[in-house]
Amino acid sequence: MKVILTTLNAKYIHTSLALRWLYVANKDRFDISFKEYVIKEDIDTMADNLLSEAPDVIGISVYIWNVEKTKKLIELLKERNPRITIILGGPEVTYEPEFFLANWHADYIISGEGEFVLGELLSALETGAPVEIAGVSTGNAISRTIVKADLEKLAALPSPYQLEEDREGMKNRLVYFETSRGCPYQCQYCLSSLEKGVRYFPQQYIIDNLSYFIDSNAKQIKFLDRTFNLNRQHTRFVFDFLIEHHRPQLSCQFEIYADLLTDDAIDYLNERLLENYFRFEIGIQSTYEPTNIEVSRRQDFELLSGNIQKLMDGGKIDLHLDLIAGLPYETFDRFVKSFNDVFRLKAKELQLGFLKMLRGTALRRNADKYGYIYNAQAPYEIESNNAVSKQELMRIHDAEHALEKYWNSGKFSRTMKILTETYYKGRYFELFDEIGQYYNRQQYPHHGYRLEDIFSYLHSFLVSKEIDLFNELRTDYYCNFKIRPHGFWENKLEKKVRKQLLYQIGNDKPFLKKHRLNRRIIEKQAAIDPVDGSVNEYLLTVFLQDEGKAEHLFLSYTFIEEE
Repeated sequence: MKVILTTLNAKYIHTSLALRWLYVANKDRFDISFKEYVIKEDIDTMADNLLSEAPDVIGISVYIWNVEKTKKLIELLKERNPRITIILGGPEVTYEPEFFLANWHADYIISGEGEFVLGELLSALETGAPVEIAGVSTGNAISRTIVKADLEKLAALPSPYQLEEDREGMKNRLVYFETSRGCPYQCQYCLSSLEKGVRYFPQQYIIDNLSYFIDSNAKQIKFLDRTFNLNRQHTRFVFDFLIEHHRPQLSCQFEIYADLLTDDAIDYLNERLLENYFRFEIGIQSTYEPTNIEVSRRQDFELLSGNIQKLMDGGKIDLHLDLIAGLPYETFDRFVKSFNDVFRLKAKELQLGFLKMLRGTALRRNADKYGYIYNAQAPYEIESNNAVSKQELMRIHDAEHALEKYWNSGKFSRTMKILTETYYKGRYFELFDEIGQYYNRQQYPHHGYRLEDIFSYLHSFLVSKEIDLFNELRTDYYCNFKIRPHGFWENKLEKKVRKQLLYQIGNDKPFLKKHRLNRRIIEKQAAIDPVDGSVNEYLLTVFLQDEGKAEHLFLSYTFIEEE
């Protein structure tokens, strides 16, 4: 019996840890392999590719991002080979197996952590034994058991992180790693709230795999633990190991509950960490206490924000803060306050998400209580509720597009710094809201734009507000290019004049010697712009290449006319 495990990842850089766990847990007992695809790939091609290997069983891991395409893939597989057996697993199908068995062409569904249960099911299929397995549902019998795997037994298996076929690709893909499973919190919108208790992998197992990553060409490890810093001893053990074995060009990303951080832990990180090594994702979601209480989210925002500020002051850790729009009781105006409360911390990224009514969550079961209207298709994003209208959520969406382009991208650091510290100080949401509404009035596209365009659009917006930040915006613009760009502004020097000026600078030997430049660099790798209000003064921007990276040299040059 030949078995293929597969899934559709959101992007090429992502890898499916679930498939690898299922594979290493069963590879010594069955003829089993795994194949990954990306959701942008053609469904027909995927189906042909899978069936070309003549499998008897195909197991598919289903997630919120691939659910619609997975359904179509299964339809094609069954159409082309009705005898094939389809097994589904993953968070999307775990909590409502009866729905998927009734509406999809699936034969079996495994709910929960299926590493060992899959082996039981495959054995039953091979021998023809009745399928009466906890955690496995069929069209005739639905199991309400959500399976949990024994982590000690998992740790005794060959490592899913050290497969030879993955070694070379680590440099181009995210490495997903888990040191624990489960979540202690009961946030009503999150699937992790359904996993009772937290279990940890053995320390030696963690050390062995982290050592492998450090010795390999991996560039980024994303820890999957839902609350990485829940257990102080465990957290310190992992942090100590990573800090002691730091390798350049490697970064680590963690989901952190900032309320749990102590001053000692923060001081330890600020003192011992090197820059660009750790990245913390911190979910705040809302600063409105009635909302947090309603969704069973414990949060002390004063403590949380104080801890975040201490991490920011340390300057060692990149912070990624999360908000969710559309939670119960949070009106548009109250959401604006939540946004401004969080944005004032000035983290590197603020991710503004929109509530999704995930299958199995308490919030989805109680949707009527809050008047939720949401899309029936994945990702089940809400359209409105009793507190916020569809129009208001669309407005927040427009602000989120502006936030992504102009803050989270990091491409406008100088311009955004001045805007958020002066013109829009304390009114951060208003900045991105006004940009979003300006886009709509001008009919600018929120997606599918060139880099030149978004600089030009922001320049037009600032002009409409009578805000003069052209010099800062131009500097931000130049810093986004490795070679001399065309420029988004209209009053550029004529090409003939520009070439003549650069030629003259290229012959200014004292200037070249002072800045360690040469004539070729000036003529080929420099941009020149007049300084406002001056006849002979210019800004010279030099694009220097160093191992594929661009260094930007900004120089003032004044022409002295000969008498």
